[in-house]
Amino acid sequence: MIELANGIPASWRKATIGEIAQIHGGKPAPQDPRAFAADGIPFVRMKDLGRYHLTDNLNEVDDYLDRDFATAHNLIPIKAGAILMPRSGSVGLNHRAILGIDAVIVSHICALEIRDPAISNEFLYRYLCRVRLDKITKKTTGLDAINFADLRKVEVPIPPIAEQTRIAAILDRADEIGRKRQQMLGLADAFLRSTFLEMFGDPVSNPKKLPISPIKEMGRVVTGNTPPRIDPENYGPGIEWIKSDNIGTPHHFLTDAEETLTRKGQAISRSVPTGSTLVTCIAGSPNSIGNAALADREVAFNQQINAVVPNPGIDPFFLYCQFLVGKRLVQNASTNSMKGMVSKGKFQEIAFLNPNSQSQENFGRMFKQVLRTIGKLRTSCAEDNALIGSLAQRAFRGEL
Repeated sequence: MIELANGIPASWRKATIGEIAQIHGGKPAPQDPRAFAADGIPFVRMKDLGRYHLTDNLNEVDDYLDRDFATAHNLIPIKAGAILMPRSGSVGLNHRAILGIDAVIVSHICALEIRDPAISNEFLYRYLCRVRLDKITKKTTGLDAINFADLRKVEVPIPPIAEQTRIAAILDRADEIGRKRQQMLGLADAFLRSTFLEMFGDPVSNPKKLPISPIKEMGRVVTGNTPPRIDPENYGPGIEWIKSDNIGTPHHFLTDAEETLTRKGQAISRSVPTGSTLVTCIAGSPNSIGNAALADREVAFNQQINAVVPNPGIDPFFLYCQFLVGKRLVQNASTNSMKGMVSKGKFQEIAFLNPNSQSQENFGRMFKQVLRTIGKLRTSCAEDNALIGSLAQRAFRGEL
């Protein structure tokens, strides 16, 4: 990430975001069961933005708004081409996207619509990908948030339009390296899924007629909770407090929590150890039900999540991957409302494949080997990003 250089070429100018773009805020996620429809208006949530992290064509989302509901509640779509970024909560993750479809955006996201014809959309997107906007955040209801007045003051270097196009093209070619690495990561993830299906079959249909057991016989089920916020001493440096946003990411492990609990908060929270699988069981939409991630450290978590601590003889990687491949099993246990929910009682009765421990261990060893490969790929991605970041520094100082 870069800051705007003090010195820029004489042919360039400086402008603020407020001078060159209109800022649109998002809308709170509807809670009404009638709000969503399979063929409605795309609704971009933070998880959709996070799935891409950086993209110049965000065109896939999980949820769609009913058109009549959107009209009745003045949920106006943002036009394709707008630049999306977090405005609260996950600001520090520095997600960026160019919207590839007309869509309504959630309130944790904002959109920039360029109104200066002398500014290239691709150029502004490439520049904002390298600017840490979390440096202008303020705490709002306990979350990091960007005030639009501060966002409007952020300066942007503006070269002539032909130079903008050239810089954007150079950085796009450089970013292609990262995209190819991401494709390799995607292939590694697909290999894990296909190997599970080859060894054990689909957990939903169980074509291999393997033994099955309810989840409660394969591990200890724990439902999270929220320590009272009325006591500020419950929150502060300490154990991570996981929420649904930390689950179901492109990574197999939980992402870092935005909030932590003190020892006092931890004492009244519910936590699980390394090797547990955390599963989203209460969500604003059924599509998020069943999202799962592995814990690679001890964590506490909120009441939207059920966790499974594997029993002896149950391989933690096998158990996690069954949630990954058999997500529909969890969704089938959910209520039919648009705001999905799986109670602890129903969750722990879900029937999972339970082959012999040797088969599970064999899969677990393979899973760990693939994870090591994925780790090396992520290291390479980080090195690539460092080189591309250096190139961007030079580009936005007019040194290319």
